[in-house]
Amino acid sequence: MDSLTESEMTQISRLQRDAGVQMLSCHFSWPEFSDERRGFHQEFVYDVATFAADRGFSWSNVIRAAVTAKDMFPQLDDLNGNKLLSMLRDVLCERLPNLTPVHRHELTQYLTDTCFTRQRLFQAVVDGAADVSIVQLHLEVQLPPTPCPLVQGTDLHEGEAQQDLAKVTSELQQKEEELRSLREGSWFTLSKAGMPEDEHLDKQSILEVVHATLRTTKEQIEASLNQEVTLLGEILQLKVQHAALATGRHHNTGHTSRRPDTPAKAKHKTRVKDTGNAV
Repeated sequence: MDSLTESEMTQISRLQRDAGVQMLSCHFSWPEFSDERRGFHQEFVYDVATFAADRGFSWSNVIRAAVTAKDMFPQLDDLNGNKLLSMLRDVLCERLPNLTPVHRHELTQYLTDTCFTRQRLFQAVVDGAADVSIVQLHLEVQLPPTPCPLVQGTDLHEGEAQQDLAKVTSELQQKEEELRSLREGSWFTLSKAGMPEDEHLDKQSILEVVHATLRTTKEQIEASLNQEVTLLGEILQLKVQHAALATGRHHNTGHTSRRPDTPAKAKHKTRVKDTGNAV
């Protein structure tokens, strides 16, 4: 310690770690260890000295703290809590009697934390197991992605409900378009197609032609009415589903594409306007 001045200690505290350890070590002899353990010893002394300098110790007390750490390290082979606190109390009172209460508390806390957190490492080194490697595992904590604000995000159930509503809306529009096309094309008139070319038909032949035309027209009307009834049933079902989804009521029975049973043929009367001459 006699060869280490306050100005040199000031210079050491400003160096990078490796350079600081090397320069500080040059001012001490290290007879305690002659193998790899000497490096651990020197780094421990440097860490204590730089801690004291960072906490604002006087430079003379920084040097004394380094000497204290150098003497402490060889005794860290078998320490429990009581032994460590007893040793710290004796060493600090003997080597650093002029510390302020705050600095004494800070140095005691630092040495206690350091010795306990590295207890197994210090024991292995001081006992001579310098080849024991300490593996530190770095755990990477992956946090879930930050959810979007409510104005930008959509709840899962709300998104599914919107998809269902859009699907029902599309099907409803399609069925309504089919119904509109059906009604616009439902014009049935007597046609001259299939009329015989012979202008001299008797009464019986004319009646047969009229009856055949009426039967064809009737079948067309019945088919159109049946199709219209089917479309109306599907439209009604889709409107019920649309109303339920639009008001937030979800039904357990999802939408099915099953067509309703074909209703019985509607009874109707067909009137045919006779625009020709009476037979």
